[in-house]
Amino acid sequence: MEPRPARRTWDLTKVVTPLLTVLGISVGAWQFSSQMSHESTMEFSRSMYNKKLQAYEEVGKAVGDLLVVPHDEQLWISAADTLAFDSCLERFRTCYWSVLPLVEDSVVETAMIQFKDMARFYRRGENDYHDLAREGMHLMNACNHSLERHWRKKQGE
Repeated sequence: MEPRPARRTWDLTKVVTPLLTVLGISVGAWQFSSQMSHESTMEFSRSMYNKKLQAYEEVGKAVGDLLVVPHDEQLWISAADTLAFDSCLERFRTCYWSVLPLVEDSVVETAMIQFKDMARFYRRGENDYHDLAREGMHLMNACNHSLERHWRKKQGE
């Protein structure tokens, strides 16, 4: 009989060793790629959170400026204050149409629309200051909850 089994063992070792090497390199490359993808996703999430935070801060400043325009609660908005109010409202509209649509969620979008409408109604004398202030607080709460949801989602990954 011929010693074939020894030769097959030798051939098997020649085949298995490179396969194990390729498998080890492939697993390492996959792990590296997976880690880089996760880090890239986390960096994007952090970047979006920061952009959202900056946009919401701008909205907060615009809302705050609108709410601190001098006003007479009996007359809604006085004629002398309309220029200041209109200027603040224009700043709010700039926030509304600039970066905010890129980062806001549907709850913030709805609150922005409600505040914008309430500001118009207040400007025309159809609603009073307390309605405007209530909608402003509702908008700021919506922004705050949006940031909290983004943060929780980021932590859950």
